[in-house]
Amino acid sequence: MVRFRLYANKDEETAYLNEMAARGYAMTGFFAGFYSFEKCRPGEFIYQVDITEGWFRVSSDYREFMQEMGVEIICPWGMWVILRKKAAEGSFVLYTDVESGIEHYTKIKKMFKTATMLELICLIMEIALAGSTTDKATIAMALAFISLVGAIVIVFLREIARVNGILAQLRERAGQESPGNRCGKSNVSLLLSLGLTLNGIGYLIPTGSTLYAAVRGILHGLAIVFMGLGIISTLWKRED
Repeated sequence: MVRFRLYANKDEETAYLNEMAARGYAMTGFFAGFYSFEKCRPGEFIYQVDITEGWFRVSSDYREFMQEMGVEIICPWGMWVILRKKAAEGSFVLYTDVESGIEHYTKIKKMFKTATMLELICLIMEIALAGSTTDKATIAMALAFISLVGAIVIVFLREIARVNGILAQLRERAGQESPGNRCGKSNVSLLLSLGLTLNGIGYLIPTGSTLYAAVRGILHGLAIVFMGLGIISTLWKRED
């Protein structure tokens, strides 16, 4: 069985994998948003998602450490690695103390900040490209890229805000930060990200036929609606 999901929030991804395992489906592979599952006994496995120190790989020391713990490495993907352990062998928690939790989420925050900076650089380059040409096809591709990258940046900013909230709570528990500095929820609405995504997809559709033009028009129309709702929702949250 294959299911498609996209997660920036590794805690939500972990919850999803454990929910599927509880229903009797063990995750066995992942590629570009597509999760592969096979039948298992309900609740047979416990899953965790960890951050690695390299892209699409884990070190030999990390692999050996997990083997000693009885943990199976399912697959690395990007900066993440998906792990599982048989539930019969006991609980499966990667970071049990406050200090290790702070270190873990600090790494995640740095990863998202780096990714956001790279996306913003790409965004600036595409804006410059769109402004320096009169070719309609090139402009359309640039606008599609700008919209899709903008949608990704919003998701990343929301995740940075969420991780900031987790870090604030952990540091408060460790006596490092007062409750007044807590911040864990981004004001930027996901509706804005959805609108940008639809807008980008619309620009990727060819204009060579009436059908394509109609679909493109519908997508752009929906994009305007969702972006408008996203802006209103974002401004409303800021006022609150």
